[in-house]
Amino acid sequence: MNIILIGSQGSGKGTQAKLLQEKFGWTHITTGDLFRENIKNRTELGKIAQTFTDKGELVPDKYVFKIIEDALSKAEKGFILDGFPRNLEQAEFLLKKIRIDKVILLDLSDEVAIKRVSARRICSNCKADYNLLYHQPELEGICDICGGKIIQRKDDTELAIKKRLEKFHHETSRAIKLFAEKNMLIKVNADRKLEEIQKEIISKLEKS
Repeated sequence: MNIILIGSQGSGKGTQAKLLQEKFGWTHITTGDLFRENIKNRTELGKIAQTFTDKGELVPDKYVFKIIEDALSKAEKGFILDGFPRNLEQAEFLLKKIRIDKVILLDLSDEVAIKRVSARRICSNCKADYNLLYHQPELEGICDICGGKIIQRKDDTELAIKKRLEKFHHETSRAIKLFAEKNMLIKVNADRKLEEIQKEIISKLEKS
């Protein structure tokens, strides 16, 4: 199957995508990973993308589309697309170019999203991920792996999260509405245990 995962910050898209990948063998595709891979490999698209990311700007859709379309065409056994589309124009592009079977919306309140994301931490040295709610280091502020200092990323502060949530509600909600109108949307409550969310996703996919 070709699946899209949509949800706000902290809804668990990446985690659920990895679980689906393990169970069904579908390719997990994220725009962030695609950009990093193209930039690392110094592809033409990677070089173009880097000119924008170096300035802290979003890569224009026409370049995003090329990178996405190339990756999706290689996913022969199906894919889980995570982090795209972010707006109505991107959603319309996907529907024109690629067969999409279902769109899973991981529904989460802003209050819970802010609580989850603001608790995220990262090792300043080895970049290991932590979360003060679910996965704390054994020693406060010290990385279990390398002993480096654990910090909060600038884009994980409450103010930064609220800005991203506003953008999600303003832009991505229009894409969600389009998928709902086409009877492609599966809505799942993301404020539960991982196992419960995963069980419901699989159950609804199997019934579709």
